[in-house]
Amino acid sequence: MHLHRRSARLALLAGLLLPATLIAHPHAWIDLRVGLVFDGQGQLLHMDQSWRIDPTYSHMLLEDLTHELDHTISIETALEHAAERMLDNLAAHDYFTEIGLDADDLDVPHARNARLTLEDRRLHLRFELPLEGLDIRAGDPLTYRVFDPEYWIEILHDPDDIVFVENAPGCMVEITPPSPDPQLIRYAATLDRQDRSPIANLGRHFAETATLECD
Repeated sequence: MHLHRRSARLALLAGLLLPATLIAHPHAWIDLRVGLVFDGQGQLLHMDQSWRIDPTYSHMLLEDLTHELDHTISIETALEHAAERMLDNLAAHDYFTEIGLDADDLDVPHARNARLTLEDRRLHLRFELPLEGLDIRAGDPLTYRVFDPEYWIEILHDPDDIVFVENAPGCMVEITPPSPDPQLIRYAATLDRQDRSPIANLGRHFAETATLECD
């Protein structure tokens, strides 16, 4: 579903409760691309994630992450440092990633191979989650969600892309859209950037659920 249709759906729900002068919307949005890479024996080796961050939030993050860096270095070097700092910050929140197997939440391993680029005014953060230690096989009831637990950032799979599944013939990922309560949408829209919600896992209510399905 394209971004303007996603936002319109959320705005319509919020409009049932909000005055006409106030429309609820996420504070930022990220187009998510995911790849699941299996080995030849059907074991899941790693999950690749690519986050394409909206232009406004990209500018804010770039200012924050490069603030203390030497301004004489190149933008490429600055982004390289920023990528590691972003990954370090995300580690405390499991990289905004929830992985489930048979309804049990699994521990998210430390990410690796962080890369940050600036393309068409948007930051692209790429990293890899090594999953071979979790012993997940093609055909297992695997689910995942990607969300900021304390803030309303709309993180949805890129509508122009699919979840790439490598070395697992007959497997694909089905995406179930979120169905947040309109009152929760209104509340989430009131949070300022510096605020953190007392509601546990606020962002989970706005997250898509991805399910691995194999023939």
